[in-house]
Amino acid sequence: MTLNQMKYFIAVARCLNFTEAAKSLFITQPALSRQISAMEEELGTELFVRDKKKLKLTPGGLILYNGLPELLKSYDTLVEEAKTANQGYQGHLRLGILDVYDISGEPSTVLRKFQETYPQIQLSMARLALGTLPDEIYKGNLDIILTYAFSLFDKPDLITVDIQKYDSCLMINKNHPLAKKENLSFEDLKNEHFVQLAEKSSTEGFEYIQNLLVKGGITSHIKLVDKLEDTLLWVETGNYVTITSNKTIEKNNPNVVIRDIDFAEAKGHDMTVAWRKNNYNPAIALFMEMLSSEMEA
Repeated sequence: MTLNQMKYFIAVARCLNFTEAAKSLFITQPALSRQISAMEEELGTELFVRDKKKLKLTPGGLILYNGLPELLKSYDTLVEEAKTANQGYQGHLRLGILDVYDISGEPSTVLRKFQETYPQIQLSMARLALGTLPDEIYKGNLDIILTYAFSLFDKPDLITVDIQKYDSCLMINKNHPLAKKENLSFEDLKNEHFVQLAEKSSTEGFEYIQNLLVKGGITSHIKLVDKLEDTLLWVETGNYVTITSNKTIEKNNPNVVIRDIDFAEAKGHDMTVAWRKNNYNPAIALFMEMLSSEMEA
């Protein structure tokens, strides 16, 4: 049963007259009759009761007439959605961003250009904790995440693209004696109390910071918290220091300062964009094309 046959059947069922239906379809009455007969033969049942005075639907024909218009409407809607989706002109892109990541610069520029270029794509954004971002993308609540690359190690079925480098740095209270030094070594920090993200919040984040501290000779005086933003609270008290990055929004806090660490393992890490391999949302490709072009400029 072809789409045209379905449309022909609906027209005849609506008019209950082959001649009038043929006129509305701009085909001849014999051609329309042949199509309806072929349809009945294929289905193995009569759809109309034909007599000299009046054309009537059979019970089976009535069932088809009640269901086919909605089916054709759904089909037409799906076809239009497929066309516009491939053109990238409508849809929804859900972006998750690491809660402490400073998007100023290229990421901010791309987000603005994306909305200007594709106004019919609904862009939603949310800042989320380090350990939450991968969970949300696996649950299907996000299309793309932007986070530290180390937090995605051993995460299956993800496509990742590194977009920016960052260095691990030290965040300390502005009144801390070490705040006056521009570059710090771990030797300077051996007697300091550190605060860092707990393992239950992000295994990868915990292991990264823990390994960095151990390699730097820091093995004690470490307080664990549930969120990266909580580390800022403890630093603001003046009694703790923490490892952060030079791409953190915390650098804008007037109560703290960010200082470089003179340590090779703290340098040259990656900020990464990631999405699921089986997510075929065309807006992802459009966003990544624009992001890549901006990063290469």
